Amino acid sequence: MNQKNHTLFFDDDNEETAIVTLTDEEGNDVDAEIVAAIEIEELGKEFVAVLPLEAAEDFEEGEALLLEYAEDANGEPVFSSVDEDEFEVVSEAFNQFLQEMEEEDESDEEPAEFLDDIGEILPGISIKKD
Repeated sequence: MNQKNHTLFFDDDNEETAIVTLTDEEGNDVDAEIVAAIEIEELGKEFVAVLPLEAAEDFEEGEALLLEYAEDANGEPVFSSVDEDEFEVVSEAFNQFLQEMEEEDESDEEPAEFLDDIGEILPGISIKKD
């Protein structure tokens, strides 16, 4: 895989927003943001979830489109529809991935009472809450 594409699409530490232009069967271009990318080892393939940037008649608001990710001979990204027989596996993998990300985000949040008793531990110290 092209290292630049791997970093942009599959690196969890990457903070950049990846915008791609997709062309539907009727030749209409739709700009979409890649919101998640995963590799499913059992299928030996990589997939992305994208959200259209503007309302499109083929998509409900907040509805993600799951696409297979590959690269052409020049290392350029190629996105295609997920095979019908693989869709359930891909959909479940993304649901699990997003659930894990949500749980990770929740565990990163500190409870509101964290350090409330700092004055008892270190007399004269207090924390002002905004």
